[in-house]
Amino acid sequence: MSRTSRYAFIMAKVYGILARSFVGASYRDLLRLKSLSELSQRLFPGEKDASTAEPLPIELEARIVRASIDAMIYVLDMLPEPPPILVHTARKLEYQNVKTMVRGIVHGRVEGLRIWDLGKYAGIRFGGLKDPEKAFPGTPYAWVLPLIHTLPLAELENRLDRDYYDRLMQLARALPSRDQTGVLRLANAEIALANVIWALRLRFYFKIDASKALGLLIGGTSSSVRAAIAEAFEIPADSTDGWRKWRYGWLLEDQLAESFVAPDPMRAEQKASQALYARAHQSFHQNPFTLGPLFAYFKLKEYEASLLGIAVEALHLSVPEQDVLDIVGAR
Repeated sequence: MSRTSRYAFIMAKVYGILARSFVGASYRDLLRLKSLSELSQRLFPGEKDASTAEPLPIELEARIVRASIDAMIYVLDMLPEPPPILVHTARKLEYQNVKTMVRGIVHGRVEGLRIWDLGKYAGIRFGGLKDPEKAFPGTPYAWVLPLIHTLPLAELENRLDRDYYDRLMQLARALPSRDQTGVLRLANAEIALANVIWALRLRFYFKIDASKALGLLIGGTSSSVRAAIAEAFEIPADSTDGWRKWRYGWLLEDQLAESFVAPDPMRAEQKASQALYARAHQSFHQNPFTLGPLFAYFKLKEYEASLLGIAVEALHLSVPEQDVLDIVGAR
Protein backbone atom coordinates (compact mmCIF):
# COMPACT_ATOMS: atom_id res chain seq x y z
CA MET A 1 0.00 0.00 0.00
CA SER A 2 1.35 3.43 -0.96
CA ARG A 3 1.89 6.11 1.68
CA THR A 4 -1.00 8.17 0.27
CA SER A 5 -3.37 5.20 0.29
CA ARG A 6 -2.34 4.19 3.80
CA TYR A 7 -2.80 7.73 5.15
CA ALA A 8 -6.17 7.98 3.42
CA PHE A 9 -7.25 4.70 5.05
CA ILE A 10 -6.05 5.81 8.50
CA MET A 11 -7.64 9.24 8.18
CA ALA A 12 -10.99 7.66 7.26
CA LYS A 13 -10.83 5.68 10.52
CA VAL A 14 -9.77 8.73 12.51
CA TYR A 15 -12.53 10.93 11.08
CA GLY A 16 -15.07 8.46 12.44
CA ILE A 17 -13.50 8.60 15.90
CA LEU A 18 -13.42 12.40 15.94
CA ALA A 19 -17.06 12.56 14.86
CA ARG A 20 -17.85 11.06 18.25
CA SER A 21 -15.67 13.51 20.20
CA PHE A 22 -17.18 15.48 23.06
CA VAL A 23 -16.48 19.08 22.09
CA GLY A 24 -18.63 22.08 21.26
CA ALA A 25 -22.33 21.30 21.68
CA SER A 26 -21.49 17.76 22.81
CA TYR A 27 -19.33 19.16 25.61
CA ARG A 28 -22.19 21.38 26.73
CA ASP A 29 -24.44 18.33 26.86
CA LEU A 30 -21.97 16.57 29.17
CA LEU A 31 -22.03 19.48 31.59
CA ARG A 32 -25.82 19.26 31.80
CA LEU A 33 -25.69 15.72 33.16
CA LYS A 34 -26.53 15.23 36.82
CA SER A 35 -24.08 12.59 38.01
CA LEU A 36 -20.75 10.92 37.31
CA SER A 37 -22.65 7.71 36.54
CA GLU A 38 -24.48 9.47 33.71
CA LEU A 39 -21.22 10.96 32.49
CA SER A 40 -19.55 7.54 32.54
CA GLN A 41 -22.38 6.01 30.55
CA ARG A 42 -22.27 8.85 28.00
CA LEU A 43 -18.50 8.61 27.53
CA PHE A 44 -18.34 4.83 27.50
CA PRO A 45 -21.68 3.58 26.12
CA GLY A 46 -22.14 -0.14 26.31
CA GLU A 47 -19.59 -0.54 29.09
CA LYS A 48 -21.03 -1.52 32.44
CA ASP A 49 -19.23 -0.82 35.67
CA ALA A 50 -18.66 -3.78 37.96
CA SER A 51 -20.25 -1.71 40.71
CA THR A 52 -23.56 0.13 40.69
CA ALA A 53 -22.09 2.81 42.95
CA GLU A 54 -21.27 6.28 41.68
CA PRO A 55 -17.79 6.09 40.09
CA LEU A 56 -15.04 7.98 41.85
CA PRO A 57 -13.74 11.01 39.93
CA ILE A 58 -10.20 9.61 39.91
CA GLU A 59 -11.44 6.34 38.40
CA LEU A 60 -13.40 8.07 35.66
CA GLU A 61 -10.50 10.40 34.85
CA ALA A 62 -8.26 7.34 34.57
CA ARG A 63 -10.64 5.73 32.06
CA ILE A 64 -10.62 8.93 30.02
CA VAL A 65 -6.82 9.02 29.88
CA ARG A 66 -6.66 5.31 29.08
CA ALA A 67 -9.08 5.82 26.18
CA SER A 68 -6.88 8.64 24.87
CA ILE A 69 -3.79 6.39 24.99
CA ASP A 70 -5.67 3.57 23.27
CA ALA A 71 -6.76 5.93 20.49
CA MET A 72 -3.13 6.85 19.79
CA ILE A 73 -1.94 3.24 19.92
CA TYR A 74 -4.72 2.32 17.47
CA VAL A 75 -3.18 4.67 14.90
CA LEU A 76 0.41 3.63 15.63
CA ASP A 77 -0.54 -0.02 15.11
CA MET A 78 -1.83 0.79 11.61
CA LEU A 79 1.55 2.16 10.54
CA PRO A 80 4.21 -0.37 9.47
CA GLU A 81 6.94 1.93 10.81
CA PRO A 82 5.35 4.53 13.10
CA PRO A 83 7.07 7.92 12.69
CA PRO A 84 9.22 8.63 15.77
CA ILE A 85 7.45 11.96 16.31
CA LEU A 86 4.09 10.21 16.76
CA VAL A 87 5.58 7.72 19.21
CA HIS A 88 7.18 10.60 21.10
CA THR A 89 3.89 12.51 21.15
CA ALA A 90 2.15 9.50 22.66
CA ARG A 91 4.93 9.33 25.25
CA LYS A 92 3.93 12.66 26.77
CA LEU A 93 2.02 10.62 29.34
CA GLU A 94 5.11 8.49 29.84
CA TYR A 95 6.96 11.63 30.90
CA GLN A 96 4.17 11.99 33.46
CA ASN A 97 4.90 8.41 34.53
CA VAL A 98 8.53 9.35 35.11
CA LYS A 99 7.52 12.41 37.15
CA THR A 100 5.13 10.29 39.22
CA MET A 101 7.78 7.67 39.90
CA VAL A 102 10.46 10.24 40.70
CA ARG A 103 8.13 11.83 43.26
CA GLY A 104 7.50 8.40 44.72
CA ILE A 105 11.21 7.65 44.97
CA VAL A 106 11.95 11.02 46.59
CA HIS A 107 9.15 10.60 49.14
CA GLY A 108 9.78 6.89 49.71
CA ARG A 109 6.34 5.80 48.45
CA VAL A 110 6.45 3.89 45.16
CA GLU A 111 3.70 1.34 45.80
CA GLY A 112 0.29 1.80 44.19
CA LEU A 113 1.28 4.66 41.89
CA ARG A 114 -0.78 5.08 38.72
CA ILE A 115 1.50 4.38 35.77
CA TRP A 116 0.20 4.54 32.21
CA ASP A 117 1.09 1.61 29.95
CA LEU A 118 1.99 2.44 26.34
CA GLY A 119 2.51 -1.20 25.45
CA LYS A 120 5.18 -1.82 22.83
CA TYR A 121 5.62 1.93 22.37
CA ALA A 122 6.83 2.47 25.93
CA GLY A 123 10.31 3.88 26.40
CA ILE A 124 10.55 2.76 30.03
CA ARG A 125 8.79 0.08 32.07
CA PHE A 126 8.27 0.27 35.80
CA GLY A 127 5.94 -2.70 36.17
CA GLY A 128 7.07 -5.52 38.42
CA LEU A 129 10.19 -3.76 39.71
CA LYS A 130 10.64 -3.52 43.46
CA ASP A 131 13.34 -0.92 42.88
CA PRO A 132 12.04 1.48 40.17
CA GLU A 133 15.46 3.13 39.86
CA LYS A 134 16.58 -0.02 38.01
CA ALA A 135 14.16 0.83 35.20
CA PHE A 136 16.06 3.96 34.08
CA PRO A 137 19.39 2.68 32.63
CA GLY A 138 19.30 2.10 28.88
CA THR A 139 16.14 4.17 28.35
CA PRO A 140 15.54 7.70 26.99
CA TYR A 141 15.22 8.75 30.64
CA ALA A 142 18.57 7.41 31.87
CA TRP A 143 19.79 10.99 32.37
CA VAL A 144 17.16 11.43 35.11
CA LEU A 145 18.61 8.78 37.44
CA PRO A 146 21.67 10.66 38.76
CA LEU A 147 19.54 13.77 39.33
CA ILE A 148 16.79 12.20 41.44
CA HIS A 149 18.63 12.68 44.71
CA THR A 150 20.59 15.80 43.78
CA LEU A 151 18.11 18.24 42.18
CA PRO A 152 15.04 19.82 43.78
CA LEU A 153 11.94 17.97 42.58
CA ALA A 154 10.41 21.01 40.86
CA GLU A 155 13.60 21.64 38.91
CA LEU A 156 13.84 18.02 37.78
CA GLU A 157 10.22 18.03 36.63
CA ASN A 158 10.93 21.22 34.72
CA ARG A 159 13.86 19.52 33.00
CA LEU A 160 11.60 16.65 32.01
CA ASP A 161 9.11 19.07 30.45
CA ARG A 162 11.88 20.79 28.53
CA ASP A 163 13.32 17.45 27.44
CA TYR A 164 9.95 16.39 26.03
CA TYR A 165 9.58 19.57 23.98
CA ASP A 166 13.24 19.73 22.93
CA ARG A 167 12.95 16.21 21.55
CA LEU A 168 9.60 17.04 19.92
CA MET A 169 11.11 20.00 18.06
CA GLN A 170 14.18 17.98 17.09
CA LEU A 171 11.96 15.32 15.53
CA ALA A 172 9.71 17.92 13.87
CA ARG A 173 12.63 19.73 12.24
CA ALA A 174 14.00 16.43 10.93
CA LEU A 175 10.77 15.67 9.03
CA PRO A 176 10.55 15.94 5.23
CA SER A 177 9.34 19.36 4.14
CA ARG A 178 5.88 18.07 3.17
CA ASP A 179 5.32 16.81 6.72
CA GLN A 180 7.16 19.54 8.55
CA THR A 181 4.89 22.53 7.93
CA GLY A 182 1.74 21.42 9.73
CA VAL A 183 3.61 19.70 12.55
CA LEU A 184 5.87 22.67 13.30
CA ARG A 185 3.01 25.15 13.23
CA LEU A 186 1.06 23.25 15.86
CA ALA A 187 4.12 22.36 17.95
CA ASN A 188 5.25 25.99 18.06
CA ALA A 189 1.77 27.11 19.19
CA GLU A 190 1.75 24.53 21.98
CA ILE A 191 5.24 25.44 23.17
CA ALA A 192 4.43 29.16 23.22
CA LEU A 193 1.36 28.59 25.41
CA ALA A 194 3.19 26.05 27.59
CA ASN A 195 5.84 28.71 28.27
CA VAL A 196 3.24 31.37 29.03
CA ILE A 197 1.43 29.13 31.52
CA TRP A 198 4.70 28.02 33.09
CA ALA A 199 5.76 31.66 33.47
CA LEU A 200 2.50 32.43 35.29
CA ARG A 201 3.01 29.43 37.56
CA LEU A 202 6.60 30.42 38.32
CA ARG A 203 5.58 33.96 39.24
CA PHE A 204 2.37 33.35 41.17
CA TYR A 205 2.82 29.85 42.61
CA PHE A 206 6.58 29.65 43.17
CA LYS A 207 7.29 33.39 43.60
CA ILE A 208 10.27 33.18 41.22
CA ASP A 209 11.44 36.39 39.58
CA ALA A 210 11.98 36.91 35.86
CA SER A 211 15.76 36.53 35.89
CA LYS A 212 15.55 32.97 37.19
CA ALA A 213 12.25 32.02 35.55
CA LEU A 214 13.33 32.78 31.99
CA GLY A 215 16.05 30.15 32.30
CA LEU A 216 13.43 27.52 33.16
CA LEU A 217 11.34 27.97 30.01
CA ILE A 218 11.25 25.77 26.92
CA GLY A 219 13.66 26.94 24.24
CA GLY A 220 12.94 27.75 20.62
CA THR A 221 10.17 30.33 20.99
CA SER A 222 10.10 33.52 18.93
CA SER A 223 11.41 36.83 20.19
CA SER A 224 7.86 38.24 20.37
CA VAL A 225 6.73 35.36 22.60
CA ARG A 226 9.78 35.79 24.83
CA ALA A 227 9.01 39.51 25.11
CA ALA A 228 5.42 38.77 26.15
CA ILE A 229 6.64 36.29 28.76
CA ALA A 230 9.08 38.84 30.15
CA GLU A 231 6.23 41.35 30.35
CA ALA A 232 4.22 38.87 32.45
CA PHE A 233 6.73 39.46 35.25
CA GLU A 234 6.41 43.24 35.03
CA ILE A 235 2.63 43.76 35.05
CA PRO A 236 1.37 44.51 38.57
CA ALA A 237 -0.41 41.42 39.88
CA ASP A 238 -3.76 43.19 40.39
CA SER A 239 -3.72 45.37 37.26
CA THR A 240 -6.80 44.38 35.29
CA ASP A 241 -5.94 46.94 32.61
CA GLY A 242 -2.36 45.70 32.34
CA TRP A 243 -3.37 42.07 31.96
CA ARG A 244 -6.15 42.94 29.54
CA LYS A 245 -3.64 44.65 27.23
CA TRP A 246 -1.10 41.85 27.51
CA ARG A 247 -0.58 39.73 24.39
CA TYR A 248 -1.97 36.67 26.18
CA GLY A 249 -4.59 38.57 28.14
CA TRP A 250 -7.30 36.45 26.50
CA LEU A 251 -6.18 33.60 28.78
CA LEU A 252 -7.25 35.71 31.76
CA GLU A 253 -10.30 37.57 30.45
CA ASP A 254 -12.78 35.55 32.52
CA GLN A 255 -10.80 36.38 35.68
CA LEU A 256 -10.63 40.15 35.33
CA ALA A 257 -13.61 41.06 37.49
CA GLU A 258 -13.80 43.68 40.26
CA SER A 259 -12.55 41.16 42.80
CA PHE A 260 -9.45 40.35 40.73
CA VAL A 261 -6.27 40.10 42.81
CA ALA A 262 -3.87 38.16 40.58
CA PRO A 263 -4.00 35.69 37.66
CA ASP A 264 -4.91 32.09 38.42
CA PRO A 265 -2.49 30.01 36.31
CA MET A 266 -4.66 26.90 36.54
CA ARG A 267 -7.66 28.64 34.98
CA ALA A 268 -5.39 30.16 32.34
CA GLU A 269 -4.08 26.68 31.55
CA GLN A 270 -7.61 25.39 31.04
CA LYS A 271 -8.31 28.16 28.54
CA ALA A 272 -5.02 27.39 26.82
CA SER A 273 -6.10 23.74 26.43
CA GLN A 274 -9.30 24.84 24.71
CA ALA A 275 -7.38 27.18 22.40
CA LEU A 276 -4.93 24.43 21.50
CA TYR A 277 -7.80 22.06 20.83
CA ALA A 278 -9.25 24.56 18.36
CA ARG A 279 -5.83 25.00 16.71
CA ALA A 280 -5.31 21.24 16.47
CA HIS A 281 -8.79 20.78 15.01
CA GLN A 282 -7.92 23.31 12.32
CA SER A 283 -4.59 21.59 11.63
CA PHE A 284 -6.33 18.23 11.37
CA HIS A 285 -8.16 19.45 8.26
CA GLN A 286 -5.08 20.90 6.57
CA ASN A 287 -2.22 19.37 4.54
CA PRO A 288 -3.96 16.07 3.71
CA PHE A 289 -1.88 12.91 3.20
CA THR A 290 0.94 14.32 5.30
CA LEU A 291 1.93 13.67 8.90
CA GLY A 292 0.34 16.96 10.00
CA PRO A 293 -3.23 15.67 10.44
CA LEU A 294 -2.08 12.58 12.35
CA PHE A 295 0.05 14.69 14.67
CA ALA A 296 -2.95 16.99 15.13
CA TYR A 297 -5.15 13.98 15.91
CA PHE A 298 -2.80 12.87 18.69
CA LYS A 299 -2.93 16.37 20.13
CA LEU A 300 -6.72 16.44 19.84
CA LYS A 301 -6.99 13.26 21.90
CA GLU A 302 -4.60 14.72 24.48
CA TYR A 303 -6.52 18.00 24.76
CA GLU A 304 -9.87 16.22 24.75
CA ALA A 305 -8.77 14.15 27.76
CA SER A 306 -7.90 17.38 29.56
CA LEU A 307 -11.30 18.94 28.83
CA LEU A 308 -13.16 15.78 29.84
CA GLY A 309 -11.18 15.73 33.07
CA ILE A 310 -12.48 19.23 33.77
CA ALA A 311 -16.03 18.00 33.11
CA VAL A 312 -15.54 15.18 35.64
CA GLU A 313 -14.39 17.63 38.33
CA ALA A 314 -17.21 20.04 37.47
CA LEU A 315 -19.90 17.40 37.89
CA HIS A 316 -18.30 16.09 41.05
CA LEU A 317 -18.21 19.57 42.59
CA SER A 318 -21.56 20.69 41.08
CA VAL A 319 -19.95 23.60 39.23
CA PRO A 320 -22.55 25.41 37.06
CA GLU A 321 -22.34 24.68 33.34
CA GLN A 322 -21.68 28.28 32.30
CA ASP A 323 -18.89 28.66 34.85
CA VAL A 324 -17.09 25.68 33.32
CA LEU A 325 -17.61 26.98 29.79
CA ASP A 326 -16.22 30.34 30.85
CA ILE A 327 -13.17 28.67 32.39
CA VAL A 328 -12.29 26.65 29.29
CA GLY A 329 -13.38 29.33 26.84
CA ALA A 330 -16.00 27.10 25.19
CA ARG A 331 -19.01 29.38 25.26
